[in-house]
Amino acid sequence: MSRITVVGSFSMDLTVTMSQFPKEGQTIIGKKMLKNPGGKGANQCIAAARLGGDVEMIGMVGNDENGRIIKDLFASEGVNIEHVLTTDKEPTTIALIEIDDTAQNKIVVVPAANFVYSVEDLHAVKDVIANTEMVVAQLEMRLDVMEELAELCRQYNVPMILNPAPAVPLSDELLSKVTYLTPNETELSVITNHPVSTLDEIKEAAQMLLDRGVKHVIATLGDKGALMADASGMEVIPGYPIKAIDTVAAGDSFNGALAKALVDGASLKEAIQLANAVGAITVT
Repeated sequence: MSRITVVGSFSMDLTVTMSQFPKEGQTIIGKKMLKNPGGKGANQCIAAARLGGDVEMIGMVGNDENGRIIKDLFASEGVNIEHVLTTDKEPTTIALIEIDDTAQNKIVVVPAANFVYSVEDLHAVKDVIANTEMVVAQLEMRLDVMEELAELCRQYNVPMILNPAPAVPLSDELLSKVTYLTPNETELSVITNHPVSTLDEIKEAAQMLLDRGVKHVIATLGDKGALMADASGMEVIPGYPIKAIDTVAAGDSFNGALAKALVDGASLKEAIQLANAVGAITVT
């Protein structure tokens, strides 16, 4: 069994770069288009694997060329894909990504195969969950699957990192089963319905999540680093100011690195320090 198990999303990313985003109703000329495998779960898994992690991926692709490209990539990266399913019901998930000259991005994900994956599919790999050291998950799969995953982690006493993206309101029942919640500032605001324009407001929102049962909140703050919050207090772990070229997957790399460091026995602060560094490298 792998030490880290990522239960999550695959996608084929269609990325277009441009000087600036088009306004409503406007057509512009882009610079270039790239087609690359992605998805939050897939990115997190590859990040942990490239750091030397023993990683397994659980999820679903479509029975199409994009699905085959993704599975071939994972096999070449040394990731265990024994429990990656293939469906004829929907194509492999597609993500449409726009990036402008300031490295900002806009992303639309068409769930497709990711949303075909069911609670029944998850129950079929309960033994995998029970025997791993860390589970990593996101919200690009159906919420009922993530809720059941959190319950399995609770039953088997397996720590769970939940990257709550794309952000949606989450129940106290789900949050109480999450060991490490890793929202960015926008996601933190959506989950708590609380402003996050200042550090004090970010800390207030993190405390709200602790009060709702999350064990550790790690709020990523871009180049400012990350806020570490738990019952022992709160501390901002500094980041690395760098010139960003493309911020897509920075948070995913952060989560993959966090998982790898934690299963290797690092303290949470040490794990966040590594994750900040990996996230900074990713955006260059």
